[in-house]
Amino acid sequence: MRRLGKLVLAALVGLAGCATSGGDDFDYETCGVRPRIVIPVEMRGNVPLMIAMVKQRPATLILDTGADGVVLTEAALQRFDLKTDSRIISSNGIGGQSRYFAGNMQDLTVGGVAVPDHQISVLPNSSVLASRGMVDGLFGVSVLSVFETELDMPRNRVTLYAGHLCPQTVLPPWTTPYTSLDIEDSPKHKFLVKVRLDGRELTALLDTGSAVSLVSTPAASGLGVSDAELAQAPKATLAGTGPNTAAASLHVFHAIAIGDIVIDAPRILVAAQPVAGIDMVIGSDFLGHRRVWLSWARRKVFIERAVPAGL
Repeated sequence: MRRLGKLVLAALVGLAGCATSGGDDFDYETCGVRPRIVIPVEMRGNVPLMIAMVKQRPATLILDTGADGVVLTEAALQRFDLKTDSRIISSNGIGGQSRYFAGNMQDLTVGGVAVPDHQISVLPNSSVLASRGMVDGLFGVSVLSVFETELDMPRNRVTLYAGHLCPQTVLPPWTTPYTSLDIEDSPKHKFLVKVRLDGRELTALLDTGSAVSLVSTPAASGLGVSDAELAQAPKATLAGTGPNTAAASLHVFHAIAIGDIVIDAPRILVAAQPVAGIDMVIGSDFLGHRRVWLSWARRKVFIERAVPAGL
């Protein structure tokens, strides 16, 4: 049995879990899960945006299941007068190698619930995402994976459930049909699942922070997509946390199976490997049109079936 949501913040760049404030009177003992935080979201550019409060001032964040944890842009860090240290953190993503530095988050609240002060990553102004000044940062899985998380983008909300997860607790508490997938091991609690694209099993990252789904060039090549086909395909430009934009080519595959949801002739962008160790990203072009339940505790993802196909 596991209490969910009492320890807010799983490991993020070495951060240990921290207890919520002593005044928290939420029921963590009774078996079952209950809504703890409801986060309104607005889909903008096919990406979910949310408002958090930092030092009682609003911060616009991308609700990003592809991000390790809470990330602020350098401009937001300065605006909120937060502290930094000298350590540099690097990772690869869209637009090349992302270089972060460490910052210290203070007085963060989400849906009226206080998140303990903790270390965060700070995206320098050289990043494409930060340079555009459209958002203040990312809200990632270091918090989301501690809760049972229901993404409900069609209704413009994300609900974080807490409580006491017992063996008899039924997840998700839905009456509509759904499919389920096992979550792969991930040291940073990202939601990695197996999907089948054109009959081949691929490892996919569920990433609400990506407006579109992507297949890595090596994975596409393994499926028989030639360089000549990609050269002649329609093009798109991708922007992410890296310092550069990235080029992508649109390809029509035969079919993709996500659990027992099968989408024929999906139109998916092919790009250089966006995240090391994965074959593709399932973005908000799929996740934004259906309810999705993320359960790190059960190592399961549940996806509602009765929605338009997407992709």
